[in-house]
Amino acid sequence: MKIFVTGGAGFIGKHLIKLLVNQNHQITLFDNFSNSSKNDLECIEFEKIEIVKGDILNEEDILKNLPGNEIVIHLAAKISVNESIKNPEETLEVNVKGTENILNASIKNDVKRIFTFSSAAIYGNNENRNHFSKESDKTISISPYGESKIRMEKEIMNTCKNQKIKSTIFRLFNVYGKGQSKEYSGVISKFADDIKKNRSLSIYGNGEQSRDFIAVEDIVEIIGKIINEDLGKNNEIYNLGTGIPTTITELADIMIELNGKKIDKLFFNEREGDIFHSCASIQKAKKELNFNPKISLNEGLHKFLKLHNNL
Repeated sequence: MKIFVTGGAGFIGKHLIKLLVNQNHQITLFDNFSNSSKNDLECIEFEKIEIVKGDILNEEDILKNLPGNEIVIHLAAKISVNESIKNPEETLEVNVKGTENILNASIKNDVKRIFTFSSAAIYGNNENRNHFSKESDKTISISPYGESKIRMEKEIMNTCKNQKIKSTIFRLFNVYGKGQSKEYSGVISKFADDIKKNRSLSIYGNGEQSRDFIAVEDIVEIIGKIINEDLGKNNEIYNLGTGIPTTITELADIMIELNGKKIDKLFFNEREGDIFHSCASIQKAKKELNFNPKISLNEGLHKFLKLHNNL
């Protein structure tokens, strides 16, 4: 199958393309390389993919390279909450206008299915740690980043419904793993750096805020399965997380214990745009996609820290 992947040189993109290549799909990797380089793709067999430098804000770039592809996997986006607060216009332009360009080009090239990636940020602030966000929950924006993802989702749902393109939107929770940037589960990268350098761990807020950390391997595995088995209903949204909340203090303690060091924790005022509690209900994905995350947080962090400490 011929698959067009925007943002393919990014954190999730690299893992996903490697999997899809191993499944014998033909891949066009489309990226502007603003936050990555071709050197980051050493793990991928180059002869099996076409690498295109292009920008989703330039529809002509997409139109030149999309013909012949049956599926679009749209990963390219601005993903930093803090950056969105500093520069909201750029985040909205890339995440909303860029998505509009992908949709328009897909219509013109008779693309059969589009996969796009949203975020847990669209659920806003949950003050109850025991609340598990469902796809049917009301969406609330507390940052320009969250707003951009809400608007992106609406554009995809409306366009794909009208044009009869099969679409699937994934709301990702805190994805972590090899090659992650500081925006993806940034607290894990930051803690890993600090522990490696024997520095105290900085926690913003009281440390009781919780997150749903999911290994990137579990994310790409389910996407590959959906493509190969044509799973999922049309024009649907699915949470991808573990359904297990972990507080930032608990995360710090796990990482300190795994490293076997004595490291202090320092607490600071909470930051603007941070969410109190975020955890997925994954019942819909389990039922309709047979989604079953396999990697526990301890196992995933052990693997991540082993790689990180050997850098």
